[in-house]
Amino acid sequence: MQAACVACDVACPGDSDMQAVELGVELPEDAPLKRGDLIFWSGHVAWVVNPDKILHANAHHMAVVHEPLKSAIARIETQGGGPVTARKRLEIPT
Repeated sequence: MQAACVACDVACPGDSDMQAVELGVELPEDAPLKRGDLIFWSGHVAWVVNPDKILHANAHHMAVVHEPLKSAIARIETQGGGPVTARKRLEIPT
């Protein structure tokens, strides 16, 4: 997350808990997700690729992967990562 943000001239802390506080604007629970939005869990973050898919690095796959959003949410919660804690939209400077 940090490397991608810095490449786009977006200041970004290194830890996902700080990223959840400092990055983007909170989205209402019913707001449709779009490419570039962020999904946060306790200790984890993912980029939204489209409303149904995310891109994230994770220990389950030991890689950066595209994964269906609904399956990732269910798996992360089941494996002890808890529920989604924030949904945010980045504001990229132009």
